[in-house]
Amino acid sequence: MMKKEAREAKGAFWLEHLRECTAAGGCLAEYARSHELDAEEGYRWKRILRHAGQWPIAEKRKGRAASSRVAGQSVARFARVRIEAQRAEPFAPLRLQVLLSNGRRAELLLSDEQQLSRVLTLLEQPG
Repeated sequence: MMKKEAREAKGAFWLEHLRECTAAGGCLAEYARSHELDAEEGYRWKRILRHAGQWPIAEKRKGRAASSRVAGQSVARFARVRIEAQRAEPFAPLRLQVLLSNGRRAELLLSDEQQLSRVLTLLEQPG
C-alpha cells in the first residue's frame, strides 16, 4: 500500500493531468498516450478523485454526440439546484455554490435575488 504522502502526491499529479486533459477537450486515453502516461491508471485516479470529492461526477453520455463540446465551443448545461427554506430576513445575502466541469468550485454571495439571474446569464455565455 502507498504511504499517505506518496498517495497525496500521486493524486495531485493526476488531478493536474486530468484538468489539462479536460481543458484540451480530448479523451483521457489520447491525452495519456501523447504524454506517455498509463491511461488505465488515469481512469483509476479519476474514480479515486471523484470518490474523494476532488473531481466532478461524470455525466452519463450516449456516445460522443452527447459531449459538452461542439465544434470547439462549450455547450450550456443545466445544473441541479436545491432550494432551501425561505429566509426570515427579506434581504439576507444569497449564497450560491457552483461546481465547474473542470473540478473547480466557486462560492458567491449575492445581495438580492435579481443578481442570481445576471450570474446565470453570464455563466451560460460561451467561453
